[in-house]
Amino acid sequence: MQEDQVPSAGNRLNGLVVPRVGSVVCGLDDALPWLVVDPDGIEVAEIAEYLRHAVATGFSVSSVKSYARGLLRWLRFLWAVDVVWDRADRAEIREFVLWMRSTPKDRPRRAGSPEPGSVNARTGKRYLAAKFAPATINHNLAVVGRFYDYFLEQGRGPLRNPVPPRTSPQGGRADAYHNPMEPFVAGRRAVYRQRVPRTQPRAIPDRMFDELFEQMPSNRDRAILALYVTTAARPDELLTLTQDRVDYGEQLVGVIRKGTRELQWLPASPDAFVWLRLYQNELRRELIAPVKPLWWTLRRPWRVLNYEAMRAVLRRANTALGTNWTLHDLRHTAALRMAADPDMPLVDIQILLGHAHLSTTERYLRLRLDQLVDHVRQHHQRQAEGPRGNAAPSIGYDAADLRVLFGWQPGFSQ
Repeated sequence: MQEDQVPSAGNRLNGLVVPRVGSVVCGLDDALPWLVVDPDGIEVAEIAEYLRHAVATGFSVSSVKSYARGLLRWLRFLWAVDVVWDRADRAEIREFVLWMRSTPKDRPRRAGSPEPGSVNARTGKRYLAAKFAPATINHNLAVVGRFYDYFLEQGRGPLRNPVPPRTSPQGGRADAYHNPMEPFVAGRRAVYRQRVPRTQPRAIPDRMFDELFEQMPSNRDRAILALYVTTAARPDELLTLTQDRVDYGEQLVGVIRKGTRELQWLPASPDAFVWLRLYQNELRRELIAPVKPLWWTLRRPWRVLNYEAMRAVLRRANTALGTNWTLHDLRHTAALRMAADPDMPLVDIQILLGHAHLSTTERYLRLRLDQLVDHVRQHHQRQAEGPRGNAAPSIGYDAADLRVLFGWQPGFSQ
């Protein structure tokens, strides 16, 4: 069936309600850490098969969970429009994108929480918008596209991938004949891919970081913040530390890098290790072992401190301060502090941040907003002070001689 023969998106989307049915639940083994179940609680076999394939190809547990959530969102939409997954075509993808662009996310708001999409008065950062972000839509399309690629390779599913691929200006596959000696050139976006605005990394000002640090209620939380702003590690990389990957003698912590899954030792500040030692002195004896996680909850029953729990700690501090800092802002802060040091080579910063390409690290060299504001304020101050006359001749020079040598010039005064 051709696209011009299917019902228009407007007809399908008018009054469309996508129920929050089905869910992503923990799997039973490491071969399938996460799975998707339908409204009746039955495992969706096709998604489970693909997620097993993803695990076999080296996906991390967090990536598998992200893919499961994206596929569940796609299935919920198909269930709402009454289309079977292997009968979906470009029209369904188009309507799926339109639905994500126009429909607010079904998330409960806390009482007194800021308006979605508004700007925090203290940090200058936007809160999360009520609708799906362009990057989220693009990620969901990538997940669905790979899902159908897997089944098309086996001769199953629809006749073609419903997600349009990115093509070259000549109509072929993008970068099909790319010269490996030349850098990749950004081409046109694939159909239905959204334009993602470029945002500058934001550092937490020193004064506001001190306020945030004072809000940390325990030595554990102070140690985590100190490590974040001195190692520039990603949030999950630092939270998954084990006790045998802490070297007090060399003041290093060993993190498992995202993507490569390699162990990399990162230096941290002496203050961070002071707070870390204070925290470890408070740990219960049964929680101390080289292979055990480093970060634990502070109350019984003892549980490993995960990303969501640390976000809750930061959320309480933000509420007290009236800010909206995130864990990733701490990584940006560390990177921008290093980039501002003229004696710190950019390649060193790239290695510490774990970037595959130097161009990714170069974004930290761009002029920051706070620097731009300071420059403009200094400009306005100079304008308010008025034009400056020529300085008086230095000692040892005769003003009459200078007048004969240079002649009369506007603004020249003795």
